[in-house]
Amino acid sequence: MASKADWETSTILKKLILYLLGYYIVYYVWSIVLVGALHVDWHQLGRYPFRIRKSEFSLHRRGDGLGAWLAMVLTYICCMGLTYAVVKATRKSWDYVLTSSVLHLLLCIIINQAFPVNWIWWVTIVLASLILSVVSEMVNYYLRDMREIKLDHV
Repeated sequence: MASKADWETSTILKKLILYLLGYYIVYYVWSIVLVGALHVDWHQLGRYPFRIRKSEFSLHRRGDGLGAWLAMVLTYICCMGLTYAVVKATRKSWDYVLTSSVLHLLLCIIINQAFPVNWIWWVTIVLASLILSVVSEMVNYYLRDMREIKLDHV
């Protein structure tokens, strides 16, 4: 009986779709929490994860700008668990993290019809992607690959 390997295209596509769905679910959950907590207008919720302009995405702007930044940071922090649960492979975790970040960049460009020139957005997404890829590999390595193997005593 043959088993599916992690390197097969169909397995990678299934995991990537699950990872991207989880990524945006987490992103929108944090967006909902932050829109409510920071008293931002609810009509801005749909574009909340895709804010790239300096007027919309800034640490210094209280409310919607700070919320958009916090939503991105908290999403990347929570994606450590998502990478552990969906990817389940140490050597491939950085692939899924960087793929989701590049697809998020492309969606931001398509939705805003502009290239992001906000330096805060770029620093945040690059650092978050790099840190998440390294930490995800470590989490998968130590919690999955290096766990003790239970042997039956004969």
